[in-house]
Amino acid sequence: MLFEDILIIILKAVDGERTVSSPYHLLKGKKSGQTIQDIGYYKLHPYFGILPKLEKKVYDKAVQKLFDKGFIIPDGQVVRMSEKSLAYQPTAPSVNGWKYRGNEQVFMARLSLIVQTLSHIHQNHRVFDPVVIADDVQQWVKSYLHRMDYRNEESCRNLKAEIAGSLSKAEVDDSAKKIVLQRLSGYKVGGLTWEQIAAIENKEVIDIRLQAIEALHTWMGIIETEDYPLLKVLLDGLIQKSSLTETARRTESYFKNGRSLEEIAALRGLKTSTIEDHFVELAMNDPGFDILAFMGGALYSKIIAASRSQNTKRLRDIKEIVPEASYFQIRLALATKGEIK
Repeated sequence: MLFEDILIIILKAVDGERTVSSPYHLLKGKKSGQTIQDIGYYKLHPYFGILPKLEKKVYDKAVQKLFDKGFIIPDGQVVRMSEKSLAYQPTAPSVNGWKYRGNEQVFMARLSLIVQTLSHIHQNHRVFDPVVIADDVQQWVKSYLHRMDYRNEESCRNLKAEIAGSLSKAEVDDSAKKIVLQRLSGYKVGGLTWEQIAAIENKEVIDIRLQAIEALHTWMGIIETEDYPLLKVLLDGLIQKSSLTETARRTESYFKNGRSLEEIAALRGLKTSTIEDHFVELAMNDPGFDILAFMGGALYSKIIAASRSQNTKRLRDIKEIVPEASYFQIRLALATKGEIK
C-alpha cells in the first residue's frame, strides 16, 4: 500500500471539485466544516485522520510525483484526474480513520509498554527505560498489569497466545504485521524506528507507517469482535461510538430540545456558520434528521435534481441553477441521508 495510491483514491473521489490540498486536510484529520462535509459527500470516511502528523513537505512531494507521472492535471483552482489515472485502479487499504480517529497509536503505546514491562519483569529486571513516557499511558498500563495479575506466568502466556492468535486472523500482508511487531521492545531487544524499518524494506517512511496503520486497524477490528479478553481491554475508550464529532453531538442535544440554529449559536457562543457545519454533519450521519426544519421538500428536490443533472457537488455550480437556495440549504440537501417525501 503506497501513499500515492491513497492520494489517487481520494483525488478520484473529488475529481475536478476540490483543490489539491483537500486530501491533506482530510488525512490530517482537520475538523473543519469543509473537511467533515467532504467526508460525507464523497464517502471518504476510511481516510480521515490516518496521518495526523503528516508533514506538508512530504505531502507536496508526493503530489508533485503525481503531476510528474501524468496522473493529475491542474484546472484552475482545482485538479482533475488524467485518463491514465482513471484507468489505474489502486487497491483500497483496510483502514477506518473515522472510527479510530488516530487511537490506534494509543492502542500501540499501551501494548508496547505492556510487552516491554512483562518482558523485563519475567527476566527479574524491574528497572528499565520505558518506551512510552506519556503519563496517562503509564498509569493506564500500571492499572492493567495489576488487573491481569502480571506475576502469574499463565496470564502472560494467555496474553501472548491472544496476540499471536488475533494477529494471525488480520487479513493484511504479513509484511504489515511484521512492521507492528518490529516496533515492540523487550528485554535486551529494542524496537526499530520507522526510519530503520524503511531502510530495511527499501521503502518510504510514510508507506511503512501506512502499512502499520492498516495492520493495526484490521487487528483492532478482530480484537473488538472476537473473544480476546486480555487484549479487548486495551481498546477501552478508543473506539468511536458515535459517528458525530463531540461538538456536533452537543449541538444535536440542543436541537432535539427545540432550540433554533440562532439560539444554539448564542447559547454555545459560536458563530452561526459553525453551527451550520454541525447541522450538515448531522444530516450526513442521521437518516432521521429533519431537513424540513430548514427548507421545503420542493426546494430539496430542485437542489438534488441540479446536482444530479450536472454531476457535481460544487456549491457554486448548484447555486447558479437554484439561486433561491442558500449555500447552507444546498449543503444540507447534499448531505442528507433521508428521502424527502
